[in-house]
Amino acid sequence: MLQIAICDDVVEQTLKLQKYICDYCEGNHAEYKLHIYTSGEELVSDAEKFDIIFLDIEMPGLDGIETGREIRAKNCKCRIIMATVMVERMKEAFFIEAFRFIVKPFEKSEVEEALDACMKRVLGSGNISLYCDRIEYVIHQSEIRYVVTYDSYCEYRVKDKVLRSEDSLKKLEKTLDGRLFFRINRKYIVNMAQIKRYKNGVLHMGDVEILVSRRRKKEFEQAFMEFDLKYR
Repeated sequence: MLQIAICDDVVEQTLKLQKYICDYCEGNHAEYKLHIYTSGEELVSDAEKFDIIFLDIEMPGLDGIETGREIRAKNCKCRIIMATVMVERMKEAFFIEAFRFIVKPFEKSEVEEALDACMKRVLGSGNISLYCDRIEYVIHQSEIRYVVTYDSYCEYRVKDKVLRSEDSLKKLEKTLDGRLFFRINRKYIVNMAQIKRYKNGVLHMGDVEILVSRRRKKEFEQAFMEFDLKYR
């Protein structure tokens, strides 16, 4: 689930931005939780949990630049989107590695573009259409635990459901986020974020044990180690 924060001391602007973010997430079937703050001091205390932060530059007390510096010290992975009416202050935001800038009053298209850019950086944020009993489910890739591939279709373990698609293995490997998914043998593609334990060529995903093929073992262990270092 995406954790998104807005920090702005102007109520009218916050309400407009809140609506644009909610419309975007719901329109893209994104699971999210939106948190509202009116001061930098409040936001900094929770900074570690956020994926995306919309941060106003001009605020009393800790302004957006100082708030951003403190956020960066606690959470180097979140995407900070700076909001301002003073375009000349944008240069200052480079020092806190701001991901995007949006100008007040907010335009819906500009907010959506910033969210689009953020979503491309979030692991497994892409949607995939899967089916069960001819009912379509739009699923975030991050929700998929693993995929079992067959000659003409694929089965997906998603929480307590088994869903299906008729995608070929070749197409599936192009569709799934390569930073998150790895093909460990001829049949299985696994979500590395959902591996509970791995040892000696056997990985555990909930109550399921899956063998990594000898041919793929070394490559998988390297990819899994890099995933742990970069994304855990």
